[in-house]
Amino acid sequence: MTLFILFCLLSFYSFGTAMMDYFMLYPSRFLVGATEFVEYHKFLEAAILPISVFPFLLIIIMNIVLFWVRPLQVSRQLLWFSFACLIIDFASTVIIQAPWNFELSEGKNVVLMQKITDTNWLRVFFEASQVIIVFLLLKQMISSLEIRNRSNAYDAELNPGRRLE
Repeated sequence: MTLFILFCLLSFYSFGTAMMDYFMLYPSRFLVGATEFVEYHKFLEAAILPISVFPFLLIIIMNIVLFWVRPLQVSRQLLWFSFACLIIDFASTVIIQAPWNFELSEGKNVVLMQKITDTNWLRVFFEASQVIIVFLLLKQMISSLEIRNRSNAYDAELNPGRRLE
């Protein structure tokens, strides 16, 4: 269950960092002058790895592991949907956004920056979908625990001397 909770927390964290990147940092690149753009872009690229990329990769790994060690209350089907969203997002990043971002390391290119911004909505959609699925998974877990607690309370009323687990 600990892995599942960490997966949920890291998914929420990753979604937040991604949205900050997409809605704050991407637009800010247009405001940076051409002479300082390369330095600014390199700074962002270096910072994004530990803050956003590594946690995202860890979420994918955790999602895979959860196929085998998931809490019984958690839907395997929803885990597959979560994984599909993560893989589509990852593929879009590797195939489309990352090569263009690497190209920006050579200098400011407004047309390329606009292409990145315009095609990024696919990533926004799948990252938002994944975090909604994680919310539903967490809701399943909490609902199951609430039912178990109510059941234990009912058992305690019927059997006051019995020790509950």
